[in-house]
Amino acid sequence: MSAWGVVKTVFFTGLTLAFFFVIWIYNPFAHKETYELPEDVTKIIEDPKAALEGRNLFKQNCASCHSVRYDGMYLLSVETKPEWEKILKTMGRPIIEKKEGKVQVKGYYLPRDVYEAVALQDLENLKASFGKVPPDLSTIYLARGPGYLYQFILDPQKVLPGTSMPKLFFPEYDKEAPQKVAKIVAYLRSVSEPPPSEKAKRTVMGVVTVGYFVIMGVILWFYRKRLLEKMGLH
Repeated sequence: MSAWGVVKTVFFTGLTLAFFFVIWIYNPFAHKETYELPEDVTKIIEDPKAALEGRNLFKQNCASCHSVRYDGMYLLSVETKPEWEKILKTMGRPIIEKKEGKVQVKGYYLPRDVYEAVALQDLENLKASFGKVPPDLSTIYLARGPGYLYQFILDPQKVLPGTSMPKLFFPEYDKEAPQKVAKIVAYLRSVSEPPPSEKAKRTVMGVVTVGYFVIMGVILWFYRKRLLEKMGLH
């Protein structure tokens, strides 16, 4: 192999390793700021049963401004529209869950463009009230992490001064407020993160995919070498 070939091989190998390092180990674009979480709050956030309660709490306290399309939850004002059920069933994708050994439809995932078209007036009203459209929170747990979400929901102005997010929970008047917030975060975690079995499956798929590209790269390299030899260029 020529010196230039060695340089190219080293460069592209290093580039590939750096790519997977960023994807799997260290993402410089991810939110790195940490926020304190009491031990009892952490246990609630990691409890699947708390996530079920958190879903109801989210609907009661947050669904007037935020949607969670990955879980089939939309603005309350949109869900009251007469045509809503028909739109969901004709243009949505069923969200399947297993409960007590039975498979059932949990809700319907609606593509963003379809949802925004149906909810246009409702979203415009929210924008007029808050200055911008409150975001869909389907992936907010992955983007911000449990500490940020817990502290932000508990006291928005403390974490992000000037935010249009109102304070909904008051620990000084409601002793269960921290637990309620933790359950909402648990719910958002359950939407963003797949179950352990699915996580393991995705990890295996990732390893197999990387292995496939490595093996194919080696095969193509030797095949290229043989072609060059036949052409008298090697």
